[in-house]
Amino acid sequence: MPGRSACGGRAAYGVVLLLVGLPSATLQESCDATALLQYDRSSQPESRLPHPSDHPRSRCRSRLPRCRLSHGVRLRRSRASSLTAELAGELSDGRLDYLAAHGAPYTAQEVGCIAANMANNMFPNGTIVAAPSKVSSNHSNDYYYMWQRDAAMTMGTLLRSLTTAPNQVFASVMRNQSSAIRRQLVNYVELLPRLWDQWDPNTLCPPWYEDKPGWCAKMGEPKYFVNGSVYNKPWGRPQNDGPALAGVFLAELANAILDAGDEIPGHAEELQTRLLSGGGTTGILYDALNFVNTWYNEGSTEPWEEIYGQAFFLAEVQRLALVTGVRYARRKGLNASAVWPKSGYSNWVYSEKNLRKVSKSFVSQEYEYVQAMTGRQQGLAGPKCINSEPLLLKTGNNWPEGLLAPCELDVQTLIAANYLAGAPDAAPEDRVLPPHDYRLVNTARLLVKSMAPYYEVNAVDRSNGFVGLLIGRYPGDTYCGYGDCPKNDFGNPWFITTHALAEQLYFLAFAWCKDQLNLQDAKAVSHLWEELSHGKVTGWNTIQMGDSVMKNAKEHVIMPGVHMSEEIKKSGPDAGQQAGVPDLTWSYSSALSALLARHQAIRACRKD
Repeated sequence: MPGRSACGGRAAYGVVLLLVGLPSATLQESCDATALLQYDRSSQPESRLPHPSDHPRSRCRSRLPRCRLSHGVRLRRSRASSLTAELAGELSDGRLDYLAAHGAPYTAQEVGCIAANMANNMFPNGTIVAAPSKVSSNHSNDYYYMWQRDAAMTMGTLLRSLTTAPNQVFASVMRNQSSAIRRQLVNYVELLPRLWDQWDPNTLCPPWYEDKPGWCAKMGEPKYFVNGSVYNKPWGRPQNDGPALAGVFLAELANAILDAGDEIPGHAEELQTRLLSGGGTTGILYDALNFVNTWYNEGSTEPWEEIYGQAFFLAEVQRLALVTGVRYARRKGLNASAVWPKSGYSNWVYSEKNLRKVSKSFVSQEYEYVQAMTGRQQGLAGPKCINSEPLLLKTGNNWPEGLLAPCELDVQTLIAANYLAGAPDAAPEDRVLPPHDYRLVNTARLLVKSMAPYYEVNAVDRSNGFVGLLIGRYPGDTYCGYGDCPKNDFGNPWFITTHALAEQLYFLAFAWCKDQLNLQDAKAVSHLWEELSHGKVTGWNTIQMGDSVMKNAKEHVIMPGVHMSEEIKKSGPDAGQQAGVPDLTWSYSSALSALLARHQAIRACRKD
């Protein structure tokens, strides 16, 4: 996902693709329920892509949020963009209004815009680009590819927002064969075997490198060109969380279809058959779970694509894939069927138990927090210590002398824990380290302490009356979102990471109101509260603190239109301005994921 690969990463390449039958690279104006309006870039220099701060702003209006371009911008329509517009229109037609209830940080119109902006990066063949930014420039890098991780987590958030919505929204979508949402769900499922079954031209994967080329596991590829072919240039490989997250989505979709079986008569069995039939005799879900079972003991490049090693994020999403897949197999009676070999099922059960031990191995007994990685190579990132940020600002070096423990502090641990906590019908025993566990609460406190005070933008926001804060990926981050970063112009806060902190606070509120916190958890929450606020800790106050963090991020959203880039400038004359790629898909899906957690917290604290 966003960041830099251990082989040069997203900052290294500016590839212009020639595509057939797919939308041109666009900064698509969002929230248009009837037609997707696209920039004609013939008048733009090839070396520069418009940034949200440059182009005409969209407008979200009325019950169906619509975004318009100002006069004078040349427009182009295509059938593909029209189909994408249908998806954006359905997602902004009010079915997600429940995420704006009870004084949420975003209004119903704005929630519709967030969902539509996310949908505008989805293509009719199921492809989901990380962002519409196609050429590296002075603003951003080339993200016009389909990353497995970004796509799977985005589809997972889309699915969860439908299954959580009131009034049987998911069932009504799946009954309607002309629904653009249903089409996206099905097309993404059918795209996966085409991605995974092709020949992989890459050979530089561990344990092989340039001196001894070998082969790469094709399902562990990080990303694909938008025509579906494997990205064939140097990158951080393998990235084994991609098939795991796809497996989570597939199993959650299969379980959701079973849950809604009576409400979608005549469609449930057909949809499950399509889900299980792709990818050969055993099916695409089986293939995803079997990949996890085969490779879970191996190292991988972590979510920011900077370091190779063992990652907590990877272990947890692999475990969630097995947990969710095993649950579906039991419900369908596939655990001993001819379609799914019994040995595969029993291996998944065994591997999930092993992964519990792996996840717990990231806990630091001395400092009682969760480390992001173990057994890592040096890579592009520093050691992510508690004092990495001030030392980086002072020396310009991310491996300076004087680093102090604890280290390996990274928001990816919070993202992993949140993603598991948001899984539908997750049993308490499935959550090895839930967001309210004192060790993850301590992790959040250390992350806030190690980054927030050094971001000038937080002081500016506080002076303007905001009580939340922004955080980045990890202390000592040297990535700025594009090319070579000027001195101290790096390590910005991100929308993804700030949303993750808010999401964890919502899960804390849920656990508080459900009486799930033990004494250690409660003590850790009180210490976290000292970094965030001076009020009394209650479930409702924790929801409000999460809202404050979300509102801080919202302050830097481009309005109207609710546009979110990758990052927010942390300092200098442009502090608070957006940075990195515009319209990052994961920024939008992370906002919806946080609002989903808020919805659950509100229900818990209201005793609904």
